[in-house]
Amino acid sequence: MITNLVLVEHPTHPATLYPFSILHVPWELRFGAMTIIEAWLRLTGATLLDCQTRSGHRASFYARFPEYRGHQLGVGTVLVVSSRLLPTKEVVRQITRHASSSSPQCYFAGDELVALSCSLHHWEQLAAHDWQDLERSVTSSWQKHELRNAPLLTYLWDLFAYTDTTIAEQFEFYADRTIHHADYGSANVAVLNAEAIAVGENSSIAPLVVLDASAGPIIIGNNVTIMPQATIIGPCAIGDHSVIKVGAKIYPSTIIGPWCKVGGEVECTIFQSFSNKQHDGFLGHSFISEWVNLGAGANTSNLKNTYRPISVELPSGSVATGRTFLGMLCGDHTKAGIATMFSTGTVVGISANIFGAGYTPTVIPSFTWGGIHERKLYAIDVALDTARRSMARRNRQLLPEEEALIQAEYQRILVE
Repeated sequence: MITNLVLVEHPTHPATLYPFSILHVPWELRFGAMTIIEAWLRLTGATLLDCQTRSGHRASFYARFPEYRGHQLGVGTVLVVSSRLLPTKEVVRQITRHASSSSPQCYFAGDELVALSCSLHHWEQLAAHDWQDLERSVTSSWQKHELRNAPLLTYLWDLFAYTDTTIAEQFEFYADRTIHHADYGSANVAVLNAEAIAVGENSSIAPLVVLDASAGPIIIGNNVTIMPQATIIGPCAIGDHSVIKVGAKIYPSTIIGPWCKVGGEVECTIFQSFSNKQHDGFLGHSFISEWVNLGAGANTSNLKNTYRPISVELPSGSVATGRTFLGMLCGDHTKAGIATMFSTGTVVGISANIFGAGYTPTVIPSFTWGGIHERKLYAIDVALDTARRSMARRNRQLLPEEEALIQAEYQRILVE
């Protein structure tokens, strides 16, 4: 029986999950209607024992999520998971089949080690501090198992491929919220395939809303507001306290995290949390981190006129994504002015203030001021003040641990 869970950041992820990785750890990523850490805990029934990652990021994670600070159960098995491995019922089923063994087990996806299971005593003896330590710890005495069809995470856009199946798989955890046609029929809400629509407590759905779950489930969290004439087509997940604005068009494969405000036209996009795109404009095949605001009329190109595969520029180098559709990867605390036009495959760092006429460049570094016709450096004191002000509007504070990571990114930009 798996009772303790340890999540370990893979050494490639600080580079490949940019710009999200500047301020976050991989298991904060939204995966269906949950975060990765929530999905692991829900599927395994385990208690989080530890998270191993960069020291500053570990401090920030526990400061923002004190409920995850290590709680050790002295019995059962420890499951140690690389952040490369994504949580699905099938993966957990395969691991659970072997994890109850008294001998240490290791799990591979192809030639790559992605998870370990062992007793708590054995785990403490390993004294591993990162994934490379764990790879060196595996010896011939460990029993090896191949995980079939194991989903792996390399880049942020990999998440798009799993959105539909993950929302469908996770729907069972929300099935007790399933609505009936009668629930909203008298309110002039159009409901298609009601048994695949789950609505949480205290959520408000206005007249003339369309909820279409014909092609996949729709999961709506608690205290969500959906304003009149919005259309939501599943698969789709909307987190607690979010607002869907009047006339919004939310297409399939979209994940909207908690405390977001979303309007206009959105397709195959992940909003982490506390981010806004309230107005008209198109956003497709994009990843939006936290505390982002996209101004009225902002648009994102997600397809080249040539229909050729899209490459993106990360700080670690150019990456050929192999994707025909890819919009924007946007870091925390970035703000875009009205009518901003984001080019196909744009990568934006943290705390950028983007404005100006014309298309953006495909690389917008952290702390950019302007960014289209000219780029200046956003003064760190002003950037931090903006972060504090925007967070205060949601009754949140910028924690010292978060500010330390922002300052570290600013120093990195200064020496580029």
